[in-house]
Amino acid sequence: MAFFPRPARPTAAGGDLRAFLARRERHSWRAAVASILIPAVILYAFYLDGITNIMPDEPVIIYAESWPLTRTDEEIIERQREFALEENERRAIRRRQFQRLAEQLGVEYDREEAAQQEAITRENRERLGRSGDDSPAPVRAPEAAAPADRP
Repeated sequence: MAFFPRPARPTAAGGDLRAFLARRERHSWRAAVASILIPAVILYAFYLDGITNIMPDEPVIIYAESWPLTRTDEEIIERQREFALEENERRAIRRRQFQRLAEQLGVEYDREEAAQQEAITRENRERLGRSGDDSPAPVRAPEAAAPADRP
């Protein structure tokens, strides 16, 4: 069977490879180098990721609240009310910070919407059982008339 050539000497095989590579154009070499380097860089990045320890040295502690089985519905509702009030205050403070920043930077914002949100915050304070309003006043009250050139 003459399908396969006779075994060649290594020097003859090396000469054939050298002749084949000598006929290659410059762009072929560039493409060959790029096709080898790109996967090599990706594999090296995976290798570096594998040897990098991203876990913290100290243990991570997660605190969970423990509630007694005898807790009443009133206690549950009161705790939810406290959480809701804290969230309400956080949002009001953050909204005022953004309003002050907008005024400092000269950015226009919907003052009517801001006044409505402040009214909702006051309503929530009253509904959640907070008696006094010791938080700072809103940045600015809504303007009475909008300029004609505003869309």
